[in-house]
Amino acid sequence: METKTILIVDDALTNRVLLKRYLEDDYNIIEAENGQRAIDIIDEQQLNISLILLDLIMPEKSGFDVLEFMSDYGFIPEISVIIVTVEANYENEMKAFEYGVSDFITKPFYPQIVQKRVKNVIDLYDTQKNLRRLLDEQTIDTMELVAELEHMSDNFR
Repeated sequence: METKTILIVDDALTNRVLLKRYLEDDYNIIEAENGQRAIDIIDEQQLNISLILLDLIMPEKSGFDVLEFMSDYGFIPEISVIIVTVEANYENEMKAFEYGVSDFITKPFYPQIVQKRVKNVIDLYDTQKNLRRLLDEQTIDTMELVAELEHMSDNFR
């Protein structure tokens, strides 16, 4: 089984170090210290990233700027996002969920909670991707069968 890659985006080095420590045994970790660097990494790595742990309040570009970029380029359905925040408030949560984020983790971090939420979200996204792939394959098979039946029907006329 391939090791999944997680992008940790937080301007606080302490938070990045803690999250990396909690997850590095099971995942490849990439770090970004601000939203602009995160956008650059997402643009470079694209679909090699399985999950982004994203702080909302950062210099240069905020977490919402990152979400806007991901939304504009269609990455949110392919890369799951968990918001990491000191304080979750209604407005920020609603805005983030409207972008399609999967979950929130509040600071202070608890290692087992972080690990479980990350695993659950990655597993859920993998299942969704597999279902979409199977549905696409079935749709193609059905379209090919319909075309073949139409061809056969034309031969009988």
